[in-house]
Amino acid sequence: MMQSLFGAGETGDKIDAALSAATVAVHAGPWQQVTVLTVGGLTALGFDRASDTMLVTSASGQSVIDAPTATILYRNRDNDGLDTSAPKGTRLDHPADERFDMAGLFGGGLRFVTDDGWSVETIRGCCVLHPANASIHFLGPKWDSSSKDATFHLLDRGGEDIRAFGFSWTGRTMVVATPIALSIWARPAPLAL
Repeated sequence: MMQSLFGAGETGDKIDAALSAATVAVHAGPWQQVTVLTVGGLTALGFDRASDTMLVTSASGQSVIDAPTATILYRNRDNDGLDTSAPKGTRLDHPADERFDMAGLFGGGLRFVTDDGWSVETIRGCCVLHPANASIHFLGPKWDSSSKDATFHLLDRGGEDIRAFGFSWTGRTMVVATPIALSIWARPAPLAL
């Protein structure tokens, strides 16, 4: 058994207990799980900056998906259009379009916070979603739990296999990806601040 250099402490115990007790959500506030797609060998994914169109690359090519409806708009089984050095993705059905910022096996990243404050993170092998001004970290002794909101929603227990997670540029779609599955969440357009 390995012990932390600084010890587990009360924070770890409360967070671990909360994560262990939580069930994987299908509804999380305004967020609704649209679908879970099986994707063999998922390598990366990214969002168009102006819409909720998603580019997904895998061992079996490329898919372009309308994320809020999970509709596959384009499929190429021969090429994936992924530049692993960037990482950027080119939509093969519209190669002249702006390239997608990708996240996955070769690095990169998606948005972790929406404009209206929702945030997503991985902690202890779990992917969790927090409403604005809330965090599972408020369960720790550093915080007065009566004055802080520790609300969270468990999205996935994928552990080391969580390959990519985050929000679209619009803030209306959220994804959690492992090498074999892609969970897509959507919500109505956020209210203007």
